[in-house]
Amino acid sequence: MTALDRFLVGAAVAVSPAAHRDTRREQWLADVRDARELDLSPTALAFGALTTALFHRRAGHRSTWGESMTAAPLTVRAAPHTIPTIPVLLTLAVVSFLGASLGLGLLQRYNGYPGGTQSALLVSFCLTVVPGLAVGLSVMLATGSPLRRRTMGALVVLAVSVLWWAIVTGFLDLPTHPALALGIIAGAWLAAWLVVLRRPRWTWSLLLLPIVASVVVFPLSNGLYGTPLAYSVKAALATAVDAVPFLVAVAGAAIAARFSTDAPALVEAHGEALVDKSA
Repeated sequence: MTALDRFLVGAAVAVSPAAHRDTRREQWLADVRDARELDLSPTALAFGALTTALFHRRAGHRSTWGESMTAAPLTVRAAPHTIPTIPVLLTLAVVSFLGASLGLGLLQRYNGYPGGTQSALLVSFCLTVVPGLAVGLSVMLATGSPLRRRTMGALVVLAVSVLWWAIVTGFLDLPTHPALALGIIAGAWLAAWLVVLRRPRWTWSLLLLPIVASVVVFPLSNGLYGTPLAYSVKAALATAVDAVPFLVAVAGAAIAARFSTDAPALVEAHGEALVDKSA
């Protein structure tokens, strides 16, 4: 159990109702500690405990995780998209991107004002690095891969995000055609995901999807500036359209998982925890 796992469980216990804290602390720590015996990710279980504590504070009944976490049966194969936290993180990445797109558009009205540059840098951070952090954390939570491999993949995603931020803010020019820039970044994120999860070789062809999407949306994004809309609106819409290559990359990751050559997971319903430690 890592320090991060202990921190997440500690946070989950802290936000739990006082009457449940002792029981949850004991059971959740035990479940996270024994997760690898069931080929599960301890960090994913720790995040699940935190999610349960946040969204079931007043629940008087046994939730999906219950007073102790429901362990998966031994016949379940670990899969990258079986953890609800990952879709939530990816949704957060998209929302951050779109919100920052609107913010950059609004900032166009204040060009030349004091503080405008600092605000643009902050919004650009939300546009690039925040989605990268969400994607990197998703890589860390993926199951079926060693922690070291997932950590390296997450660091690659973060490095690409910082590179993207430098390009958006003008500190760096990518030595390629502008139409390919977003596709290359989205493809790099997708490549890190495929490497970490050891997807079949044919899935590498999916890296072409975000690049093609980038080439397609590039003239559309530029074309918005020729419309009679207000410049701030045009800037916001043009940046929002740039999300398409990243959405295509997410679709590519889903395709790689859905049509993998591995055997499909067999999930059985369990009303109670596999091991109830409350007795």
